[in-house]
Amino acid sequence: MFEIYINFIHASIWTIAVVFLLSGLDELLFDAAYLAWKVYYRFVLVRGKQRLQLSTLQNKAEQTVAIMVPAWHEESVIAAMLRNAIQTIDYQDYVIFVGVYPNDTGTCRALAPALAEHPDHVRMALVPHPGPTTKSDCLNAILREIRAWEKESGKETQIYVLHDAEDHVPRYGLKVFNYLMPRKAIVQLPVFPLNVPWYSFTEGHYLDEFAQVHVKDMRVREWLTGGVPSAGVGTGFSRDAIKLAWQEEIQGAFREDLLTEDYEIAMQLLRRGARSAFFDGIVRGGDEPAPALRLWRMPGVPAVRGAFPNQFWASVRQKTRWTLGITLQGWEDLGWQGSLWQKYLFFRDRKPIFTNIANVGAYFVAIAWMIPWLIDQYIFDATLLPPLYERGSTLHQLIALNIAILSIFMVVRALCTLQVFGPLHALMSFPRLVWANFINFVATVRALRQYFDARRRGTKRIPWEKTAHSLDPFEASQ
Repeated sequence: MFEIYINFIHASIWTIAVVFLLSGLDELLFDAAYLAWKVYYRFVLVRGKQRLQLSTLQNKAEQTVAIMVPAWHEESVIAAMLRNAIQTIDYQDYVIFVGVYPNDTGTCRALAPALAEHPDHVRMALVPHPGPTTKSDCLNAILREIRAWEKESGKETQIYVLHDAEDHVPRYGLKVFNYLMPRKAIVQLPVFPLNVPWYSFTEGHYLDEFAQVHVKDMRVREWLTGGVPSAGVGTGFSRDAIKLAWQEEIQGAFREDLLTEDYEIAMQLLRRGARSAFFDGIVRGGDEPAPALRLWRMPGVPAVRGAFPNQFWASVRQKTRWTLGITLQGWEDLGWQGSLWQKYLFFRDRKPIFTNIANVGAYFVAIAWMIPWLIDQYIFDATLLPPLYERGSTLHQLIALNIAILSIFMVVRALCTLQVFGPLHALMSFPRLVWANFINFVATVRALRQYFDARRRGTKRIPWEKTAHSLDPFEASQ
């Protein structure tokens, strides 16, 4: 029995080490690609060229913009979000469409004052059936309301922008969309969490993850494939893009059986030849945002800021939806079609199914080895247990290589956090990684269970789970 136990530990170590190696090589490739892009950008793309000025954005005639905000039990934040957006946005020709359900009376009541005070900029889109359904169902109801508004007003929406009810909308975000469209079908702005206390590990790990994705990964994705996935907020779609994605059978553009409709629509449009862009440039001459919204080394970047969960299970629920939609439903729906680079990025998007389990599996395997090792050391004078590996063996070299790659990954992640949130959060990104591993592990297990339960019932649609955020994101920014 003891021999079987030791063999199981060895087999687990080999499996986890191989998963770590494949994932680590992927991270190294992305790091190298980002470094190459930075050199190309600095010495080729912008050399001798004038940086983007606010006056350039202001000189282009405004196109009509529809901001789409799906809501389910957002009564605590929706009024403040709308008030803040209307006070902040430097743009005139826009309307915020808030999607609500008839059985969500709290959100409807909270929305009423904004509808009365700002009829030119706020409009309610009522979903024709009780909720919750899926976020995409709510978005499609908003699109239908936009069409009705166009008939009433005689105007034609040219740009459609996704936002959530807890978002801080950047002052010049709409001007960036207006400047780049319709040349680009999709434009994604950077998305970063609001600053949080250094000791808040659950909220804090979002800082590290979003910094890594929106400082490094998005830029590399655009460079490799000419397209980027939507982050769900801060995403602008051109009128032609929505037309291309429109499905007559559902009278909408967003797949209603998927939990990450934003990711899916961007990937489908990219597959159909739509051009997209990630804009993380500095708008020169722009107003300095409030202190809580400033980016440490990225001043003038029109980034979306928002609140994220500070409770373990609230974070797990949110990440369950992301894992279900991007990793599992995305694999099923999008397959592996596309260019070689696109297939590689699909691998990168879907590898968390394995890495999230392997990360925590490594902790358990370490504990499983340490218990008999301690017994052997202190009771049997190190005579019972064989060595975990022979020095210089393949397994020894593989573990050493993985440790080196992990060290590079953690340093790069900390540098990304440093760019956005400063040195203290960069330092805290190291211990936060352990906590993030456990959140992602539980979310992955939960996503797998929900996915296979839904397939067993013969359905693809999984209801929209409300994310409980930590605080009033508008109070926190004052």
